[in-house]
Amino acid sequence: MSKKIGRNDPCPCGSGKKYKHCCIGSKAADVNLTTSKSETTSKSEAPVINRLAIMRFEQKLQDNPEQLEEIGKELEKYSGDRDMDFKEFILRSWSIDKVKKMSTSEIIEKLQSMNIDFEIERFKKQAQNYISAIQLAEDHYYTQDFHAPGPDEDFIWLAMIDLWNRIIPEKYNVEMIDDLMQEGYEDIEKQNYGEGLEKWEKTWNMIISIVPPHVKSVTDADKFISGLTQSIFNWCQDFQMELANAGRGDASFHMKRIKYCQDFCRIFPHSDESIIKNMLRAEAESYTELGDTETAKKLSQG
Repeated sequence: MSKKIGRNDPCPCGSGKKYKHCCIGSKAADVNLTTSKSETTSKSEAPVINRLAIMRFEQKLQDNPEQLEEIGKELEKYSGDRDMDFKEFILRSWSIDKVKKMSTSEIIEKLQSMNIDFEIERFKKQAQNYISAIQLAEDHYYTQDFHAPGPDEDFIWLAMIDLWNRIIPEKYNVEMIDDLMQEGYEDIEKQNYGEGLEKWEKTWNMIISIVPPHVKSVTDADKFISGLTQSIFNWCQDFQMELANAGRGDASFHMKRIKYCQDFCRIFPHSDESIIKNMLRAEAESYTELGDTETAKKLSQG
């Protein structure tokens, strides 16, 4: 039987933080505390995998007071913990938007006030060996003897995400990919295909610039670029489908769909057979829409 997780218990996701300061209210809270370490995500992987999703969840609640109030009431009923003020916890928590409103000097001063030794030039050198600001924070800044009361602990990894964007925006990372991917989903949900698919084209270019040449399947790409809110495997298929939807109103999107499908099959030829077939079929469909039935027929037969 599963054991009820107390607010002050270690979080079952393996982050090393208290449950109330980590995955409270998220799916990670459903992990059985009696599960062995080998059956759960390792501590080194947990922050990268969980934190972006939690960051977006908390940001949405901070931006939507009505939803925050509703979830807080439901969570109190579910947990039976009347001492838990979920709304206050979320509002007090650091978010990426709060960090963005600070100047670079203010962010660095805040880190130094927490006993974090941070220097811009050293940060640039450290980042050369990473594709994730969160993992860099785990390896170089959470290992320091920092002082972070309450929600301030989250400020460290959020600061590293934002400082990376400010200091070395030309070096793509996991968090940049995730931002564009999710912004694209939001635009497409509003049927703003132009901006959404432009962001997804940039997302694709970031992915293939980070993934090394020896990675030949999208599944292995997911392993290399871990920690995204959405898997590359699923997103890649969403991309080609939304290019088709946009192509109904603008034929140029069919040309982009053809190129994308060709690039995918060339870069990740060892991907699951089903996704390769989907890409070839999508390419043939777009050729048909453009009136090139001969090429479409050849692809279908191949």
